[in-house]
Parts: sequence; structure tokens; C-alpha cells
Amino acid sequence: MTKLLIAEDEEILRLSLAKKLQKYWPAATIVAQCCSGEEALAALEQHQPEVAFLDVQMGALSGLDVACLSSHRCHLVFVTAYDQYAVKAFETGALDYLLKPYSDARLQQCISRLQQRLEQASPPQALDPALFPSTQSGKYLRQLTLQLGNKIWLQNTADILYFHASGRYVEVVTTEREFVVRTPLKELEKQLDPAIFWRIHRSTLINSQQLDHVKALDSEQMQAWMKGCSKPLAISRSAQHRFKPTEWLNK
Repeated sequence: MTKLLIAEDEEILRLSLAKKLQKYWPAATIVAQCCSGEEALAALEQHQPEVAFLDVQMGALSGLDVACLSSHRCHLVFVTAYDQYAVKAFETGALDYLLKPYSDARLQQCISRLQQRLEQASPPQALDPALFPSTQSGKYLRQLTLQLGNKIWLQNTADILYFHASGRYVEVVTTEREFVVRTPLKELEKQLDPAIFWRIHRSTLINSQQLDHVKALDSEQMQAWMKGCSKPLAISRSAQHRFKPTEWLNK
């Protein structure tokens, strides 16, 4: 009997995954359904499952944190709406990565992969905590995994000019190219150093170290010009205090 653990903070999604696993993998048993990273960490130690389906974003303790902190090793599948951890997850031994919303066919493919690995009795690999920005460690994101077509870049955040939210996507702009990711801007902002990355508009987050200059159009409008960019970025009135010139007193 294969023991499965599910960690997902959204109840509807957690119950849906459990129902589908029972349908497509009837020989397996779900030993725990957890709604937080803390619950998942405790359940891993208690139930010792062979497979864990972990949501990445679960509040204070993420699925990546759980995988790194747990002393119990099992086959891992990350289930999340965000794609930025996919390459790193595979590099460190996670068996699969389900991107929401995933189809039944994609889940069945994942189950087949798990069954093959379990039949081969291949031991699960331990995750390297150094490769993941932990929400518990206080470290900020230093690198993003970004993709254009079939090419993948490991992009240092220090070289990113700015992030701009556009509908359901976020544009990631560097001096050389532009990427599009599905991670919400507010989630990216939480993982970036606030001393460097400044919110200048509700849809724009800039790397202050890549700022060339700011232009005041009038008493109410300002624009940020980033290094190597030919178009300016609007600065909201609530963010303009960052750019007020220093007043020097003549002696």
C-alpha cells in the first residue's frame, strides 16, 4: 500500500486532488490532508508517506520549506499556480511539478511516473535548502528561473530592471530581453529585498539600483527612467516621496 500526503491551503483544491487521486490511484491510501505547512511537516513525521503532494504557497511555511525541513524523505510533487520553481524542483530531485489548473490527463501522467519510480524502489533525493529562498530564513530571492520558448535562463534579480503587472501576467524586464511569468506581482514583491526593489506604482516594481534618473513633469507627475530603457515608467503620487531632492542648507 502506497501512502500519500496532500498539503494544500485551499480546501476546494485539496478535496478535488484527494478525490482524483482516489479515482486514478485506488491502490494508494491518503494518510493525511493538511491545510498548512506546519500541519504537513508534522504529518510527514507521523505518517511517513511514500509520496507527498505539496502546494508551494501555504502562508508562513511553504511547501518548499516543508520539503527542506522534514527529516522524512519521500517522493515529492509540487502542486502550485506559480511556475518559477519548476526547474529548481527537478534539479533537486522532486519527481514532478503540477501547474494549476492541471488536467486529469496530466495528473494521471504524474501518477504513472510515481508508480514507475516506486516499482524501481528508487530512493527519493533530499532537497538542497540552499537552492530555495525560505520564508523562514529571512533571505531574499536572488535568482529567477525564466523561460522563452524552449530556452531557460537563471536570471539574477540584481540584473532585472523592473516588473510590470499586465492582466494575469507579470512582465520581467532586463536590458537584454523581456519575460512573462504567471506569479502575481505581490507574491514576487514578498520575496524580493524591499531595500532594493521599490513599488513605484500599483502595477510596477523597480530595481532601484538599475534606476538612471527620475523626471518631474510637473508638481504632480513623475517618471522613472531605467538604465538602457527607452520608455519611462509612471510613478504614483504615493511613491513620489522616495524621489524628493535633498534640501541643503547654505552656511
